[in-house]
Amino acid sequence: MTAPLLEARNLAKYFPVASGPFAPRQTLNAVDGLDLSLAAGEAVGLAGESGCGKSTVARLLLGLTPPTKGEVLFEGGNLAEMGKRDLASFRRAAQLIFQDPFSSLNPRQRVGDIIGEPLVVHGYASGSELRERVARLMEKVGLAEEHFFRYPHEFSGGQRQRIGIARALAVEPRLLVADEPVSALDLSVQAQIINLLQELKRELNLAFLFIAHDLSVVRHLCDRIAIMYLGRIVETGPRDAVFERFLHPYTEALLSAVPHIHPPTGNKRIILPGDPPSPLSPPPGCPFHTRCPYAEGVCSSTTPLLTERDPGHLAACHFSMKLYRS
Repeated sequence: MTAPLLEARNLAKYFPVASGPFAPRQTLNAVDGLDLSLAAGEAVGLAGESGCGKSTVARLLLGLTPPTKGEVLFEGGNLAEMGKRDLASFRRAAQLIFQDPFSSLNPRQRVGDIIGEPLVVHGYASGSELRERVARLMEKVGLAEEHFFRYPHEFSGGQRQRIGIARALAVEPRLLVADEPVSALDLSVQAQIINLLQELKRELNLAFLFIAHDLSVVRHLCDRIAIMYLGRIVETGPRDAVFERFLHPYTEALLSAVPHIHPPTGNKRIILPGDPPSPLSPPPGCPFHTRCPYAEGVCSSTTPLLTERDPGHLAACHFSMKLYRS
């Protein structure tokens, strides 16, 4: 079996939170015991509702935030143990596409300088060669060369996201982490950006970690899906297996909320009771048991492990086989 390009093992990030000068310090469990792997050329979707820890996972995997415990491995090397040279190589190999195309670009820089800056910083090109490489990058993402001297405020949201993608591609990465890159865009523009990312993945054999809360977007782009709830992965597996033979009640609820032009017969929207628990005081046992319609006594006392139920298809639920295989 081929070793994964990127791997997270028992990854956790806890943030101390002070609620007042005399209140006891609390701990926010943003990510709690996460395991995730990504092969070269593979697209993995990380999905879940807002606040479940997806963006924190992105920062941990890219080494932008140190983990509280656990480790991140890139081509077998631990990020926390890398020296300056290896870390610089990792920075070139793994790039981030930001969620907000309006705040992720320097308003005082021209587009050509924004895209070309990584090439200058990492010593890839200068002078006329720099201009040529930037022009090729702009063409690759659907921008005209005449846009070279314009500023970000002169572009639409979709065009700004194309600029961000071109900047990420400048140093020829092997891994792109896209943190909800289309959530701030109109639906028609979302489709254009998703198609562009899909085309780039095929052409450049890029590995993608695509973070989103919209499962219809994830299904279009990704080979494998991981469902996240309250800092933990509760189900992961091949795209079609998760969509057609889901094994966790939270996945079932998320899929019921995906809009359909022609809804399947018997498909009903599942409304979960209450609100997600606070990561400041996660519930004991299964983190989903406070909202789960199938919860029993064991769910509130014993945390289910992420267990392989089918080849490559894992779920963290005590009753996966009973609920969905009866």
